[in-house]
Amino acid sequence: MSLIDLKKKTRIVLEKRALPQVPRCRVGLCIDISGSMQNEYQDGLVQETVDRLLAIAGTFDDNGEMEVWTFNQKYSTPPVARAADYGHYVKQAILDNPAVDKWGGTNYAPVMNAVLDAYFRKAQKAGSGGLFGLFRKVEQSMVKDTQLPALCLFLTDGDNNDAAEAERILREAQKYPIYWQLVGIGNDTDFRFIKKMAKDLPNAGFCHFPDLRIADEAIYEALLTSELCDWLRRL
Repeated sequence: MSLIDLKKKTRIVLEKRALPQVPRCRVGLCIDISGSMQNEYQDGLVQETVDRLLAIAGTFDDNGEMEVWTFNQKYSTPPVARAADYGHYVKQAILDNPAVDKWGGTNYAPVMNAVLDAYFRKAQKAGSGGLFGLFRKVEQSMVKDTQLPALCLFLTDGDNNDAAEAERILREAQKYPIYWQLVGIGNDTDFRFIKKMAKDLPNAGFCHFPDLRIADEAIYEALLTSELCDWLRRL
């Protein structure tokens, strides 16, 4: 399957949602790299998922780029994923990257805060004071156009240990044009926190994949929801 084929499948779903003219929107990926995700990385399932999500980025963003953050109890920012990275991004930019923190616990707040910094807040120097200065960054350029809306695809296989702080950040994020598509992977947790956030917030949705072995059409149907398309139309 090529990236062009996947983009065609993405557009088919958007046309079904009555969104044939796709608005320009930045696409970012936050993907869990805690210890429980290790098999999914090593089996190639995360790479297959990133390839599919690159098709979404290529459909919504005219430069076809997708900002990527990985997270466990900390967060890292590997290089931006581009069309040329199709098929090999995860190994080169994440697994073989010594600056990416891997296989720890699970916190959401640091990476969610980093997304808002990159997309909407004024650029801050890495390591500046405050709670989130404690979390190590990998070099990645800040997004310059803070007026564009953003779709953040947030994939995790576990509940977080910082629910109160993560909720504060998600509620603050309502003042920005960002939609969080919160994705639970696996059946080892009930994803109580992200389900609650999706229910409470107008700019957040939730979907569940028992695992990442899922058909292309099914992943696009689950991610590109009617709610998301309605949110885009209201911008």
